[in-house]
Amino acid sequence: MKDVSAVVLAAGESKRMRSDLSKLLHRLGHRCLVEFPVQACIEAGIDKIIVVVGHQADKIKEVLGSKCKYAYQEKRLGTGDALRRAISLIDNSSGKLVVLPGDAPFVSPSVLHNLVRYHESKKPAATILTAILPDPGYYGRVIRNGYESVKKIVESKNATQEELKIKEVNSGIYCFDTEKITPLIPLLRPNKVTGEIYLTDIFEFLYREGERVEAFLSKDPKVAMGVNTPEELKRAYYLFTHKDDFYQPF
Repeated sequence: MKDVSAVVLAAGESKRMRSDLSKLLHRLGHRCLVEFPVQACIEAGIDKIIVVVGHQADKIKEVLGSKCKYAYQEKRLGTGDALRRAISLIDNSSGKLVVLPGDAPFVSPSVLHNLVRYHESKKPAATILTAILPDPGYYGRVIRNGYESVKKIVESKNATQEELKIKEVNSGIYCFDTEKITPLIPLLRPNKVTGEIYLTDIFEFLYREGERVEAFLSKDPKVAMGVNTPEELKRAYYLFTHKDDFYQPF
């Protein structure tokens, strides 16, 4: 994984967990949620890892220790703003940048390795790891332009009824050409509906600039699963103990 850096987004307040404890500090088996994406990066051979912290930052730092660098997001203004806080800590501006959510318990070293290799072979400005979910719910929908290229990601709360029918979803895991996205990050603006700065807007920026954005479809739909509610935490635990039952109720 030469010339690859990673940013793990772990600053959110996790309000839907209905808990005083950050969702990233809830345990799944023997690990806190935030440890899963960080450990996947380490085992994939990515040795430059930046974690963006905010809510309960000290507790998250205590769990992860010195294996990561940290960027602080004082106000939780969205994923685009979170990456803006981290970008100055990236040493190699001409390398590749992997971005992951802090609540990605099913991401694995092999998934990250395959994503980066795919990105290297296709040489786009960005590659999005996607998955097909039978019930996509609140996940962002992947709007393709042709077979592989992506036109944009639409957040579910902003999607049309037709877009909500799309079952290919954004996992929140990306591989970027750092040099191409760095100048675009300051151009991201708050969404008119939510007031948040979405990192996903950068894909439409790239498309408008004539840059290619690829989608790398994961064979394992679990990789797209985040944990935002107590029910999803229970679901994640179920899937850890019933590995072949993704499409079964629990």
